Amino acid sequence: MCIRFLVFFLGIYNSIFSQILPSNFAIHKKKNTASTNYALSFDGSNDYITTNGGTISTAWSVEVWFKKASNKSTHNLTNNANSNNSGTWSLRLAQWNNIYKVGITKYGVKDYYINDSKANLEINKWEHVAWTYENNLVTVYINGENLGTTFTRGPLANGAILYWNIIGKSSNSIGGEIDELRIWNDVRTSSEINDKMFISLEGNESNLVAYYMMSNQSGSSLTDNSSNSNTGTISGATWVTSNAPIGIINESYQNNIESLWQKTGTSDSEASGGLTLNVSSALAEANFVVYSNNNSSGTTTENLPSGESIQKRSTRKWQFDEVGSVTSDLKIDISDATGNSVTPSSASNYKLLYKSCTECDFSVYATGSSSTADIITFSNVSIQDGFYSIASTDTNL
Repeated sequence: MCIRFLVFFLGIYNSIFSQILPSNFAIHKKKNTASTNYALSFDGSNDYITTNGGTISTAWSVEVWFKKASNKSTHNLTNNANSNNSGTWSLRLAQWNNIYKVGITKYGVKDYYINDSKANLEINKWEHVAWTYENNLVTVYINGENLGTTFTRGPLANGAILYWNIIGKSSNSIGGEIDELRIWNDVRTSSEINDKMFISLEGNESNLVAYYMMSNQSGSSLTDNSSNSNTGTISGATWVTSNAPIGIINESYQNNIESLWQKTGTSDSEASGGLTLNVSSALAEANFVVYSNNNSSGTTTENLPSGESIQKRSTRKWQFDEVGSVTSDLKIDISDATGNSVTPSSASNYKLLYKSCTECDFSVYATGSSSTADIITFSNVSIQDGFYSIASTDTNL
């Protein structure tokens, strides 16, 4: 994704100017449109990427954002060659025989898959898929959720050597779009996967073997955004704009990073520091928000809006990075957000505060509309890039 090159630049920029800018200053870059982000689209029949990568045999992890175009018979993500080699392994975004579920195949031996409905990826929706391997155990994660190590057709046989010199494969290639492909030579933990799936990497992380941000925008060369120069050559796959839910979050706010995107549907989003989002109808693909928090607890009287009868606000603040347009109910669990046990007297006593930058002043953005136990709901909030906090006009915070 082209816009995410800004992450590298902003890191240098912050480093240079940290000596002259006040400590409470932070840079937040708004994406202008989804058209600044890119992915590679595979036709499902003969598109693939060759890399100068090799094999990883002891421990490995692979992550990718994938938008499946159809339920074709199989979708090979990694492969050893353009023809089946007996005894080699392939990571599959969908398995053979009308199964369609995420799995792993050993040629000439077995097709393994996770027998969970969540492993059957939805058509035309971006989803995050990760595999990890160590000691004959492959674990599959879908959208950050661990679906386990139990595959149909029994345990893996004789290890799982990862061959990643081919991405996609001739007639069994990927049918759909991929973005943010990451290859590691260690086992990523659940927290490591969840902490980074909605943001770009720096590219210099330990054990990162290859990192394809899909940032080239055009041409037949695919840049490896790690420090390892595993450049890819594209055969057939084409560049398209991408709406994979990747945001830009300040480093000090990179805690419990979550997203509300098309795949979330009308369910509550995952909580970040006590904050969840909910929409009455599923978002369009081009609309999403990535959000996180500064991992603080307690309350403070600092930076309260002037002219308001607010007594205090949460020390915890949340950062939002929006693409497109998102209007959502916003729910905050006070005990999770502040660590305090309270009994709200009235939802209207609670205010959602907003500021557009870290050094800006808070203002009242919304008033609580309802409460359940100590969860305050702010209805129909028009999300904006920036920073939020919950405040109260009484002492129940």
